[in-house]
Amino acid sequence: MSIDEPQVRKRSAREAGKQTAPESDSLDSTTDSGKAKGTAPGWFVRSSSTYAFALVALLAFVTRYWKIWDPAQVVFDEVHFGKFASYYLRRQYHFDIHPPCAKMMIALGGWLVGYDGHFLFEKIGMDYMANGVPYIMLRAWVAAWGAALPPLVYMIMAESGYSVAASLLAALLVTFDNALVTQGRLILLDNIMIFFMLAAVYSYVRFYKLRYRAFGAQWWSWLVATGVMLGCAVSCKMVGLLTMTLVGSAVLCDLWRIIDIRRGTTMAQFARHFAARVFALIVVPFAVYLGFFYVHFAVLTHTGPGDGYHTAKFQMQLIDNPMTKSSFDVYFGDEIAFRHRDTGVYMESGVNRYPLRYDDQRVSSQGQQVTGAKKLSNDGYWRIKPALNTEGFVEFQARRQAGETISEEELDKWAVHHMDLVQLEHVATGTNLRTHDVASPMTPTNMEITTLALNNTANAADTVWQIKIDQATANTTRLQTSASFVRMVSQKHGVAIWTHKKALPEWGLRRQEINGNKKPAEKSTLWTVPKIRGREATAEELEAMKKKITPMGFLAKYAELQGLMFRHNNALTSVHPFQSTPISWPLLLRGISFWTDKDSRRQIYLLGNPVGWWMANCALLMYGTIMVGLALFGRRNIEVVDGIIYRHMLRSTGFIALAWALHYLPFFLMGRSLFLHHYLPSAIFAYMMTAAIFQFGGIVDYPRFALKHWYGRARALVPPGVASMAFVAILTVHIACFVYFAPLTYGTTSLSPDEVNSRRWLESYDLHFQK
Repeated sequence: MSIDEPQVRKRSAREAGKQTAPESDSLDSTTDSGKAKGTAPGWFVRSSSTYAFALVALLAFVTRYWKIWDPAQVVFDEVHFGKFASYYLRRQYHFDIHPPCAKMMIALGGWLVGYDGHFLFEKIGMDYMANGVPYIMLRAWVAAWGAALPPLVYMIMAESGYSVAASLLAALLVTFDNALVTQGRLILLDNIMIFFMLAAVYSYVRFYKLRYRAFGAQWWSWLVATGVMLGCAVSCKMVGLLTMTLVGSAVLCDLWRIIDIRRGTTMAQFARHFAARVFALIVVPFAVYLGFFYVHFAVLTHTGPGDGYHTAKFQMQLIDNPMTKSSFDVYFGDEIAFRHRDTGVYMESGVNRYPLRYDDQRVSSQGQQVTGAKKLSNDGYWRIKPALNTEGFVEFQARRQAGETISEEELDKWAVHHMDLVQLEHVATGTNLRTHDVASPMTPTNMEITTLALNNTANAADTVWQIKIDQATANTTRLQTSASFVRMVSQKHGVAIWTHKKALPEWGLRRQEINGNKKPAEKSTLWTVPKIRGREATAEELEAMKKKITPMGFLAKYAELQGLMFRHNNALTSVHPFQSTPISWPLLLRGISFWTDKDSRRQIYLLGNPVGWWMANCALLMYGTIMVGLALFGRRNIEVVDGIIYRHMLRSTGFIALAWALHYLPFFLMGRSLFLHHYLPSAIFAYMMTAAIFQFGGIVDYPRFALKHWYGRARALVPPGVASMAFVAILTVHIACFVYFAPLTYGTTSLSPDEVNSRRWLESYDLHFQK
């Protein structure tokens, strides 16, 4: 984007005779030529921008709040974000890949209406009314953010020097977009994030218009406001960094203009400008980002479902965390349970065996199954035994079982340490945990985990495991319940016990597969020992454990959580039935099924306004073609359009084009699962581009129609005849398309199979109830 002054080009004699218009303070340097020729505008024209803004606000409210109570069931990702809001209100710690701002905003809405977080949004389709959830107020709170988007679009366009007609067109295109309405009326994050994105862009436009009044109170206010809004956007989702990149690009162009010696800027003045922007647009956003995490930790003080992702030191900061109640040393002979850190399942075995042949005709060992169960049962206990130096162990174990008092010195001898070699005997079946050179059922590259009879000495080497405690500093580090993250690595084969979320077939009781991972150092191979059977803490032990807790500072917590968020975000590579690729988004090749009700044959299907999105694609292509054409004519010293219009297209419209590109193209570099809703910020900028192209093609007298402020007076309202007809035609078709797809947007209307299929404009629209 170019913000510096364009070079002066040769003009015709007629053009040279015109008076050069002074540069205005709008983002694109559009001039203000004063009053239009002819009769002075009437009161309606003068106030038309205010009326247009009010109309946009009203229609945005109606489209977002229409029957917001329906459906009275959990819809799509309300499963996640409603649940996180409940955890905030319960003050229970949870983990999520997204920063906390938007989730805390949702929780704030719940707190304002007295919601206590008793409902956990466990699955799509759960009934809100039956569970006493104030879901209407929660949705209404989020819808307020969504309803603010069209007015913000109007404000950005007007402040950027566009006409009332173009600003109104952009805002109404956003108002009647089906995808934005669907996202904007449910308990979801995206509209809150997009609000802060657009607020940051608006604040920067206001700041830029004050560039000739640098360091004044308003200049500082809008500059710092830009930084605050950027910080909030990033604090909702990390894709807010794309908005920071957009503003950063504009700032670099601005600084390039300022440093030009022909402007008389000294290096001291430039350094002051540079420092002000670094402070407001880097330091302030980072401080806001840190601030949200500070509040996050201050609110979530109690143990919750997110504990297991963190280190023992982090977990012990939480009230009622099991580590503060049951962190015991593990001794040989103890009957212990193993819980997978990432998926939370318990390693267990039983009498069931692997089938002789799998579906792909591979042959198994038909050994005893070892699987992951969601709940701990008697089948989930393993007796830990020394694989070496077993002399005296049988006697020690017998004395403990008899209840004899054993000295601390003797107990220390039989404590389990980092790097110890052990055997794990399954208590219920009396067999030792084993891995061998047989492919696992669902992951053929990994090794099967099974068990081996105690009297089978020929294959005893397969049953020897090395205990590797994560972040252990020496071999003297002891294995402790809850506090230790541990890997069990086969001494013979070098594989680590591992599991994943994919369930086994019916023969495996739909439990998780457990196998030997040939990459033992992966974080997903970590387990905890949550419990020793028969071991409960005494009051004295509990008090002693509390005294051992080492305080953990905010920055240490923050650094640990950031690492976890980054790692788990990159790990979101599993296939989702409604994921899509970025190349398909502008073409609107596929949507997302949010909710269905078989009885009433209703559904909510996230889909943009097809007419609006395809029209916006044309506008983007037209802008590129126009700018290339103008550049070529410029090389031949031919001025096709007025210099004011060229500057407006280059700067203001170019800024919109850059905003679209920066919020879209980076997704092609991401390896995680992606969805249509990731395109919504770019879709808004594409609508703004549609309005900009409308103005370029329909309004010649830019200075007469340009707005200085969204709340200011207009000098002209109705564009020339063809442009007015185009304005009406665009909105008529766009709104008609919105109404036609509204049953899928709101989910309030039952559709027959013929009506469903009539809305499958593309075969890839995988709508329900087609038959």
